[in-house]
Amino acid sequence: MAELIITGLEPVKRKKGWFELVARGKPPFYIYEETIYKNSLKVGDILSESRLKQIKEQADRAWLKYRAFQILSRRTVPERELRRKLTAERKSSGLRDEVILWLKQYGYIDDFRYACAYIRSQSSGGGKSRLYLKKKLFEKGINGDTSELALDTELVNYDEDSIVLELSRKKLKSLKDEKPLKVKQRLSTFLRSRGFGWDSINKTISTLINDNPDLD
Repeated sequence: MAELIITGLEPVKRKKGWFELVARGKPPFYIYEETIYKNSLKVGDILSESRLKQIKEQADRAWLKYRAFQILSRRTVPERELRRKLTAERKSSGLRDEVILWLKQYGYIDDFRYACAYIRSQSSGGGKSRLYLKKKLFEKGINGDTSELALDTELVNYDEDSIVLELSRKKLKSLKDEKPLKVKQRLSTFLRSRGFGWDSINKTISTLINDNPDLD
């Protein structure tokens, strides 16, 4: 079996604790200092192919965790987005899946918690329909069951007609100089952009016409 000599083990700039390991005849790879100490590695060591493969697997696993924590330290992301970002690191899919499972088990990624936070942030910027929120969560890779649970949790006593009416009254203030037909068109477009259905929109416009005869 071929033996490989470690010819380089140099610190990586701007990545504290990481080194680049070079073994003659093999592509270099990043390795964390803990893995180096655990395996008592140093320049000049002679490794078998299988031993180097084992060490690289340990190094790649540590690297994927390192990158995951870098990503999660900037903002919370759903599992699908994290998976996509870790895939870009070009490590084995098995290790990637293992790391993602580990992160889920320890609560570092949680699609339900992410969905709840997303719903709260969207709702704080003005009402959105339940359908709109579910669609957005789907686009982010949140499955239907998780979305429904999050929506039920965050949208307690949800009343679409009341939300549409409140939003419409606020929007009317910015349309006071428009002609009645233009007001209805722009109001409908605004409400549709937030995912509300035509039943709620038409009902609201009828209510507003009763409150404001000039819109008729």
